[in-house]
Amino acid sequence: MELDPHSVGTEKKEVNSKENIKPQNNNNTNLNSLSIRSYLDQTVVPVLLQGMAEVAKERPENPIEYLANYLLKHSNENK
Repeated sequence: MELDPHSVGTEKKEVNSKENIKPQNNNNTNLNSLSIRSYLDQTVVPVLLQGMAEVAKERPENPIEYLANYLLKHSNENK
């Protein structure tokens, strides 16, 4: 099951080719120049969606704790 972070809410996503390019070195200058939405899309959303999909699949007794542990375990994957 794949979750779409853009399917919720009424905010329209700006189409800007520069915002869709992943920073090559992940340096602070590139990240600081991104819009909030682009920054989150490139740094947090990928691992968060994977974690939420895992929570939905596993249905743990404490989903928040499970997700927190998942995020900590997988926090370095997208660097």
